Amino acid sequence: FCLYGNVEKVKFMKSKPGAAMVEMADGYAVDRAITHLNNNFMFGQKLNVCVSKQHAIMPGQSYGL
Repeated sequence: FCLYGNVEKVKFMKSKPGAAMVEMADGYAVDRAITHLNNNFMFGQKLNVCVSKQHAIMPGQSYGL
């Protein structure tokens, strides 16, 4: 995702294994990421990249890298 714009936050979904939410810095970055990554294959699995109903990732439990 960093190739298409600045990534602000990433949240891996506990309720949906293999899924994550990525918050990008601006709408143009979102459009570029969707255009270039949606329906491509990574590690043998097809990526489904789309705009979320949520506008932002809410603060919660976070971990340092």
